[in-house]
Amino acid sequence: MSCCDGHRDLPFGARAFTRRDLFSLLARGAGAALVAPPLVELLLRHAAAQADPHAKRKHLILLWLEGGPSQIDTFDPKPGSPTNGPFKTLDSAVPGWKFAEHLPKVAKRAEHFSLIRTMTSKEGSHARARELLHTGFTPNPAVAFPTLGAMVAHEIGDLDHDLPAFVQVDGPPGTGGYLGIECAPFLIEDPSGRIKNLAYRQGVDAARMDRRDEMRGLLDATFAQAGGDRAVHADAAQRRRARRLMDSKLLTAFDLTQEKDSVRESYGRNRFGQGALLARRLVENGVTSIEVVLEGWDTHTDNFNRTQRLCTQLDPAFSSLLDDLRQRGLYDSTVVLCMGEFGRTPTIASSDGRNHWPNNYCVAIGGGGVKPATLVGETDERGENIVQRPVQVADLFATLASLLGIQGNKEFHTKNRPVWLVDPKGEPVKELIA
Repeated sequence: MSCCDGHRDLPFGARAFTRRDLFSLLARGAGAALVAPPLVELLLRHAAAQADPHAKRKHLILLWLEGGPSQIDTFDPKPGSPTNGPFKTLDSAVPGWKFAEHLPKVAKRAEHFSLIRTMTSKEGSHARARELLHTGFTPNPAVAFPTLGAMVAHEIGDLDHDLPAFVQVDGPPGTGGYLGIECAPFLIEDPSGRIKNLAYRQGVDAARMDRRDEMRGLLDATFAQAGGDRAVHADAAQRRRARRLMDSKLLTAFDLTQEKDSVRESYGRNRFGQGALLARRLVENGVTSIEVVLEGWDTHTDNFNRTQRLCTQLDPAFSSLLDDLRQRGLYDSTVVLCMGEFGRTPTIASSDGRNHWPNNYCVAIGGGGVKPATLVGETDERGENIVQRPVQVADLFATLASLLGIQGNKEFHTKNRPVWLVDPKGEPVKELIA
């Protein structure tokens, strides 16, 4: 069996059969008669094991720095070098670690996360690098790779949950790729506002919507028989997700007004800060994967002023998220990842900017199974070359798969070709795994 583009026709071991499917089958009297007893027993055990579907489940929060932040002006400063620029350097809570001056709160919490300072790739264009760092694969026009959030949602998320398994706050929307529309992100453009278009239209209640869905199902069946089954499946999946969300009592998870003003202030009263706070609330309510985007890091001009302004958003949001997850007992089950698509040149341009630099850049990672206060890799005194321990993007994804309990070598098929969930060339960064 295969998973082709929008279909959820999955290989053995993939999670396509939900509890609702099982109970619906048994309710129709078909279970024991049509399914072999061992399989019935297996499915019942699976349903029982998921009676509390979110118990001990891991989560991922990706803080995505769109545009590519300067590694020298954030996590890998080079004091005394002409490449360092005007920023001062801060000591951190980990002896020997130094950060740029506009990340003081993150620096104080360095003992709770780890750093890769030698991420490297060959992709220096935004679009290609963004896809590489979101999928783990070099862009290929023949394959629609799923983004990281979609992979996590598909493999360890609850696609039958009231809330979407993958939520993205701001930024260009990700994709479910060959895993299908059910794994695509639910995009929220403004975390501080209400979600639009969730209420029933005037004169339409839940019962009337059910009747409309039944009629739609009859029309869809005819269209599917005529060859439109893929489109029917994708559309039906979206409507199921929408109805679950419309009817859910968990919508309060999106309501930031339920938080104390002091908590909201600690994250920063801006879209990114409030998005990071929303990510914590979503983890508490069973959402498996959340990506929060902070745009503006493409600093070809005026790099230092722009980076300073962006760091004043990143610093309180990242540090408050770490504190909040730890205080609420969520940090050990939540991998927190902070990165962009590449770094920026050590050389400072005449426009007071820094250009694209995929040669070496930084990733901060902590939480769920990450060995804290671990520094991976070293760059030279100017920040131009990797001195030791280069880390490829495939290695990062292999590490994430290991941390999250994902079977990275699972094989899928799309457009009659085999693909793997995680690039088999990658090796987990063992130093990071506790």
